[in-house]
Amino acid sequence: MLRMVLRIGHRRYTNEERDLFLLLETHIKDIRDKNKSQWNRIALTSKAVKAYSGTDLELDAILEFGARLDVNSFNLVTPLHDRIGLYLDPGAAFINHSCDYNSVVGFDGDELFVKAIRTIQKDEQIFISYIDSTNPCDIRQAELRERYFFDCRCPKCEPGEDPADLLPDPSTIETAERNPIDITVTENSDPSKTVSQVESAMQTLRQTYSWPLTRQPLITLRDELITALLSTGKFNSAFIQAAIRHTRVDPIVYPLDAHPLRNIHAWTLAKQAIHLSQEMDPDPVGTISLYKYDMNFSLIIWSILNDLVNRESQSCTVPSFKKIVRSAYDEVNQEFLVNGLDPNHMREEIKKEWEKMDRLVSLALDKN
Repeated sequence: MLRMVLRIGHRRYTNEERDLFLLLETHIKDIRDKNKSQWNRIALTSKAVKAYSGTDLELDAILEFGARLDVNSFNLVTPLHDRIGLYLDPGAAFINHSCDYNSVVGFDGDELFVKAIRTIQKDEQIFISYIDSTNPCDIRQAELRERYFFDCRCPKCEPGEDPADLLPDPSTIETAERNPIDITVTENSDPSKTVSQVESAMQTLRQTYSWPLTRQPLITLRDELITALLSTGKFNSAFIQAAIRHTRVDPIVYPLDAHPLRNIHAWTLAKQAIHLSQEMDPDPVGTISLYKYDMNFSLIIWSILNDLVNRESQSCTVPSFKKIVRSAYDEVNQEFLVNGLDPNHMREEIKKEWEKMDRLVSLALDKN
């Protein structure tokens, strides 16, 4: 916000850019009346910007800048969807929300991409999701009201339309949803403790509530578990969890092959398989042994990367991600060719490796 105020003072924005920004909603009255912590943060930041910048702008104007930035900014992420900051594009900020979205936003350096995730019909409006649309309807609505001050009335929010809401005993579900989600990985947390806590929460959900793999908070908990397992060097276990996500979760949660998270998760699994193919770690006591499955990781890796490359033109990932995948695929494919093998003619062998993977995933799920 300080940079914005300074740039305005030095007339670094065109009149068109400035006017477009000023057209954005502030929701300043809603923030002040309904979200005290958000209002206090904006007010404190605005006072600091006023003091440090030496600007002639009135404090009220800076408060409105802060509110616009808070309500209309995007989470800036890397091509692999690691969050690194905020991004404001006034034009893109006018795109409306739907939990049943038809487009997604991605970032590649300082470039913002809006890509259609499915066919958009003539005269159909472009929609993106402002929040995690894998959450149940009540949580989505609460998040939208708290930050954006509106109720969503998209098809997915119509009663009975969201499969994530079709479980018995709503009060029990709500309690279970809200408790485990509080133990996600936080900065400076101990990954070993996180692994233990998340595994315990996941086991409780699965055993006590017969929780589906594809319902929150299990989706997020598994993502956090994979991250924590990698942080603690438990690569075998991380690979198994990533395989569960790739084969049993993502096809249901993200049914469209073009979805960026589905592609990024596939890449993550391939990267873990590359690590294990080079140096498989000894299986700790009490874990599922990867050795006994005698998996040909090279074929698994080639299969995943080949699929990503073949879907490249339809994928909603950003250009630099596609370059990373393409480079890895070319390297893996060349290794096969140098050794006189062509995986394109090894479909039966690849099928057998995925059958091994399916047995591994089934065993892991049965143990939990």
